Amino acid sequence: MSVKLQPSMTQNARDLRICEDYWAFTNQGGYIKHVNTLCEKYNISSQLLFETIAQCFAYLDDVRCEYCGYVCPLEVPADIPYMRAKDSWCCEVCEHATWQEHNHR
Repeated sequence: MSVKLQPSMTQNARDLRICEDYWAFTNQGGYIKHVNTLCEKYNISSQLLFETIAQCFAYLDDVRCEYCGYVCPLEVPADIPYMRAKDSWCCEVCEHATWQEHNHR
């Protein structure tokens, strides 16, 4: 299984390549170096890089909420091994609902 990307409707093919390259980070050489390499490769600022990435929804299709089955959204590449190492995961909506149910008994 892998990271899946869902670009926004306003993103073009170049934006998608930027996102694909960003999420392909393998922890070789460090995160800052990875970001700097992408900025150089696409001749963009780090601000534009992160604005582009933020428009594309990244998620793990093999980690899902144990209650509703929602896919696990990602914010940074370090989330990938962390989320996969968990025994289970609960999305924010279900976590909130579970918390409310538990506290209103």
